[in-house]
Amino acid sequence: MVALAELENLQQAHELIRAGLRLSIIRGMTRIGTRTLRQWWKDVHGVKPSNGKLPETVLSFIKDRDSAARLSAFAALHQRIFASDLTTTSLMTTWQEYQRICGPLDINAAYFAARDVRVKIVMLVPCQVCNAAFIYDAGSKHTDHCPFCETSVVVAD
Repeated sequence: MVALAELENLQQAHELIRAGLRLSIIRGMTRIGTRTLRQWWKDVHGVKPSNGKLPETVLSFIKDRDSAARLSAFAALHQRIFASDLTTTSLMTTWQEYQRICGPLDINAAYFAARDVRVKIVMLVPCQVCNAAFIYDAGSKHTDHCPFCETSVVVAD
């Protein structure tokens, strides 16, 4: 007999597949086997899931000021609602709410934004001018300043 928690986990995995989250991330979050997830992906999307190396950080998704702003807004929303809790539920809830308010966002980029802020690969800092929270990384030309007002930021460690 399948426990209620296991059914919920299977449902969440199916929702993440429909959203397009990479299978290795879903497997890590749900502990459902790769073979099952690959079959579900093919059933949902009609094609085999993509293979290949995952990006190392959210910075791989930040290509310009707009993407920096969108991912910063997602990370700030996720942190505001769920603090540092990154679960299938927190990811899907924040991603769906973000899209309702702001428009489309790649769920893989959203996952990496929430994860990287949580584990402090990047920092989510408030702008000293406009007070918007944004993803800060001194080594990236799109994240070394506020993407909303373009103010350069001095971050104290």
